[in-house]
Amino acid sequence: MKPSYEQIYLDQSKSLKIESYTKDSLCNKVNWHLHPEYEIVFIRNGNGIIQVESNIEKYQEGLLIFLGPNMPHMPFGNTDFEDNVEVVIQFNESFIKEKLTHFPEFYSILEFIRNSPKGCLFSKATKEKLSASFLKLSNQNNVEKLLNFMHILYDLSVSNNRKPIVTSNHLEIDKTALPRISKVFDFVNKNYAKKIQSKTIAKQLGLTTNSFCRMFKSATNKSFISFLNEFRIKKAQEHFENKNTSISEVLYECGFNDPSYFCKQFRKYTGVSPSMYIKELN
Repeated sequence: MKPSYEQIYLDQSKSLKIESYTKDSLCNKVNWHLHPEYEIVFIRNGNGIIQVESNIEKYQEGLLIFLGPNMPHMPFGNTDFEDNVEVVIQFNESFIKEKLTHFPEFYSILEFIRNSPKGCLFSKATKEKLSASFLKLSNQNNVEKLLNFMHILYDLSVSNNRKPIVTSNHLEIDKTALPRISKVFDFVNKNYAKKIQSKTIAKQLGLTTNSFCRMFKSATNKSFISFLNEFRIKKAQEHFENKNTSISEVLYECGFNDPSYFCKQFRKYTGVSPSMYIKELN
């Protein structure tokens, strides 16, 4: 599957694109995609996976995330609750350059945007504080939406409860490599429970195994096996949290076949053993 370069059309009478989704009307983006616009995503509740570039992280009890331009990512939504709502706000660079820069009062907002090219993940407290502001966007007129958005953006800019999504250097993925990288991410998403070998993916991409490994490391700053192990461990955590299953069942369901290797990798990425992780959950 090739990645989507999402073309976002802004109405000429509007500065923003704002969409609200529910369990019955989910966002129709289903694969890796990117776009030149900034994006803010609010999810009221539920649990899910954050996949941005080669970074994988879980979220619980909803999400509030800010993305910079051209950051490849998967959709963030979930269907855990009937009353869940996902709000997506997108705005382009011209909104900043042609509008915000004319007002010195917006200095903190401009600094926040300029200093967040890797994107930001906000705390549950910040999400809860702004929940009402996001939820009322669907019932506001265009002027009210813009004023509300500026209020949201200001609160995000002064929040101390945030962290960068991408902890390594932000990936400037070459456009020629992007289709291949996205195809790898999509393949792992669908097949992580099965045996995955570098040579299998390399063949699908029309590369030698060595060329594939070099390309992946160059584009993501991670070896393919490190990315795969981290992804599988995140899935294992998800299994432990959502199912009453044993460690032996989970390790096989997540693509591992050696218990000692699974435990070693689990401790590497979580800091605790699988048994301790389960104990802490209970």
